[in-house]
Amino acid sequence: MKKYGLDRTQLKILAIIAMVVDHTAWGFVDFMSPLGQLMHIFGRLTLPIMCFFIAEGYRHTKSLQEYIYRMLAFSAISIIPFYIFFHEEYGYRQNIIFDLTLALLCLCISEGKIFKKWMKICLIALLVLISFVIGGWVVMPIIYVFIFYYGKDFKDKAIKFTGATVLMSAVLSVMIVLNQQYHFSQYDWTVQERLYLLGFVFALIPLYFYNGERGKDLLGGSGVGRYFFYIFYPSHFLLLAYIRHIVHGYTLQNAYIDIHVLALLIALIILSYVLTLHTTRAQMAVTFFMTSATMYLFGFVMEITTYDIEGVYTATKLQYFAECFVFIAITLCIQELTHTRLPYPVYVFEFVFSTFVMYCMFTWRENHLMYKDVIMDYDGPFPRMYVVEYGIVFYAFVLYCLAICLMAVVVGFYSLRNHDNLQRKRLRLLLLGMITMWIPYISKMVGLFDKYEIPALTIPFTAYFVVRSLKKYSYLDSVALDFSNAINRGNEGILVVDRNFSIMYHNEVVHQVFGQFMRFDSARNVPGLYEALTSGESTITRNGLTYETRVEPLTEQGHNIGSILWIFDLTEHFEYLSSIEKSANTDSLTGLLIRKAFEKKVGEALERKEGGAFFMVDLDNFKHVNDNHGHDAGDIILTTLSNVIKQEQTRDMNHNLIAGRVGGDEFTLYYEGITDKRALSNFAHLLIDNFDNKLLATDYPGVTSISLGISMTGGSELAPAKAYNQLYKEADEALYIAKGAGKKTFAFR
Repeated sequence: MKKYGLDRTQLKILAIIAMVVDHTAWGFVDFMSPLGQLMHIFGRLTLPIMCFFIAEGYRHTKSLQEYIYRMLAFSAISIIPFYIFFHEEYGYRQNIIFDLTLALLCLCISEGKIFKKWMKICLIALLVLISFVIGGWVVMPIIYVFIFYYGKDFKDKAIKFTGATVLMSAVLSVMIVLNQQYHFSQYDWTVQERLYLLGFVFALIPLYFYNGERGKDLLGGSGVGRYFFYIFYPSHFLLLAYIRHIVHGYTLQNAYIDIHVLALLIALIILSYVLTLHTTRAQMAVTFFMTSATMYLFGFVMEITTYDIEGVYTATKLQYFAECFVFIAITLCIQELTHTRLPYPVYVFEFVFSTFVMYCMFTWRENHLMYKDVIMDYDGPFPRMYVVEYGIVFYAFVLYCLAICLMAVVVGFYSLRNHDNLQRKRLRLLLLGMITMWIPYISKMVGLFDKYEIPALTIPFTAYFVVRSLKKYSYLDSVALDFSNAINRGNEGILVVDRNFSIMYHNEVVHQVFGQFMRFDSARNVPGLYEALTSGESTITRNGLTYETRVEPLTEQGHNIGSILWIFDLTEHFEYLSSIEKSANTDSLTGLLIRKAFEKKVGEALERKEGGAFFMVDLDNFKHVNDNHGHDAGDIILTTLSNVIKQEQTRDMNHNLIAGRVGGDEFTLYYEGITDKRALSNFAHLLIDNFDNKLLATDYPGVTSISLGISMTGGSELAPAKAYNQLYKEADEALYIAKGAGKKTFAFR
C-alpha cells in the first residue's frame, strides 16, 4: 500500500469529472474538433476507473446482495435520463451502470461456489451476449473487471488492460471498414472517429497512484456519500439535457414533459429505496403500490409524448391497468399498515371489478361502456386525447376509486380504537397520501390547469407519505412486529452474525452492552463483541455491569450459517449476592468490617509484607455517654466516628486503609505501607481533630473523644495470624498508655 497517492474517493471524483467533460462534449462540442477530441479522450478515464472499483467493491463489500441490488436499481433508474440526453444516438443500448452491473454479475458467477463449471460458462456467456446486444460499451466492462480482479499485480493488470484496449480498437476498426462496404450496422462511423477509444489506456496513470485508502466520504460522511455517484449519474444527464433545451430552444411542451419524466425518476428512486427495506408484508404492499404508481406515470409520459390517437389510447390503457392495481395496493397497504385484517371478499371484488374495467377499456369501440366517443384535441398547448362523452363504466370506476379511499379512511379510524398517538401519526400520513392522489383530478375538473392533468405534482408526494409511514414509524407485519416488540421489551440482548461475523440482526440491549454499530458491520470491529462470540466465556463485564453470554450455532440443512449471541444482565443478581456478602462481613450500624472480616483483610495485607501500622481506637468515657444520654446518642457518636474513618479511607487512594469495629466502642485500623512515625502521628492528630469537629454538628459536642494506640511492622516474617495477634496486643498496650496519659491522645508501642 502506497503511503501517498490517490485514495478511492479522489479517484471516483476524477472519474465523475471526466464523465461530465465527456458528456458535455457530446452535447455541445463538435465531435471531430480538436477540443471535442481532447474532451472525449479525457472522458475515457471514467470507464476503467469504475471497472477497477467494481473489482475492488466485490472484494471489500459488506453485503454483496445489497451491492447487486443497488447496481440493478440505479441501472434501471438511469435508463430514461440516459435516453433523454442521447435520444437516438445509441438506440436501445444501455447506460454505463447497466454495463458495470453485468460485469459484477459475471464476477459473482465466476467466484460463486454453488455453480458447476459448465453452469458458469453458460451464465457468463449469456451475460456477455446481453452486453454485446444492448450494452453501451459492448463486453469491454466485463473484460476490464476480470483483468482488474484476476491480475497478479499492477504491472500484470496494466499489460493485459492495454492489450485488451488495443485489440478492441483493432476489432472495431475492422468492423467499421466492413460496415462501410456492407452496411450491416446503423452506426456510420469512420476509423478516425473511434481512435479516441485508445484513451482508455490513460486511466492506468491515476490507477497506478491508488494507495488502497478509502478516503473521506463524499458529502461529509452523511450516509448519502456512498450513493453519490449512483445519484449523480442520472441527475447530470437531466441537467445537461435541460441546459441543451435552453440553448436550443425550450418550449412549454418540453417543460411539461420533463416535469413528468422527473416525477417518474423520483418514483423509481423511491421504489428502489423501498426495495432495500426489511422484507415484510407491509413492505411488499408498499412495493406493490409504488410499482403500480410508477407504471401509471410511465403510461402518462407515453401519453403526453405521443401525437396520434392510437398511441394515446395505448398509453391510456396502460394507465387504467396501473390505476386498478394502485387501488388494490391501497387496500393492501391500509390492511398491513394499520394491522387490520380485511375480509377476503373485498379483494375478490376488487380483482373482478378491475378485470371488468380493463375489458371495457379494451373494447370501448364495440360496447361504448367506458367511452362514448374520443377525439384528439389539438387546440390546447399540447395534443391530448379528448373524451367527447364518458360511458357508465367510467363513472362506476370513479365511484369505485372513491369507495376504496373512503374504506381506507374508515378502516384507519377504526384501527385507532386500540392504538396510541403513534398510530394517529401513521394514519395522518396515509390520509395525506390519499388526498394528494386526488388533487390532479380535482384541479382538472375546476379548470385550474386548463383541463390538463398534472399527476407529476402529486404522485411523488403520495409516494413520500406512504413510504414515510412505512419507514419512519417502523411498520412491520404483525408477526415481525410482535417478535420485535418481544425482543426489545425484554432484558435479554440478541445478536445474529453470519459465518463471516457480519452483523445481520441485533436489538437495542446489545447497543447498551457493546456501544453503537450498524447492521452489516463486522463483529471483529466492535470492541469486545468478537471475543464474546469466540472466547467461550460464559460471563463478561462491560461498563461495570456483569452479563452472562450464550452462543448458539445457526444451521440450515445441516450447514452452519452463523451464530446467535444471547446476553443476559446478571448485574442485579451479582449485586444481590454482593449485598448478602457485605451484610455478613460488615457491622450493621457503622458499615465497617466486623472482627472476623477485619482479621482476614489484615491477614491478606500482612502476606504482602509491605509493612504498616495497626491502630486501636477507643472512645473516651463512652459508658458515661450511654448512661447519661442514652443508647441513641451512643449510636450517633459511633456512626460519627465511623464516618470520619471512611472519609480517610477515600482521601488517601495511594495506600490501603482497612477499618473495622471489633467491640462496642473499639475500632481497629490497619494502614498498609505506612511506617513513618511522623506520618502516623499526623494521621492520629487528624483523626482526633476531625472527630471533635464532626461532634460539633451533633447534639453531643465534647461529650467524648478518642484515644489511639499504634503498633508498627516492617514486614514481619511471622505467620499472618501470629503477626496480627502481636500487632493487636502491642496496639492495645499502646492504647492503655494513651489512656493513662490523659486520654484524647495517642501512643506508640
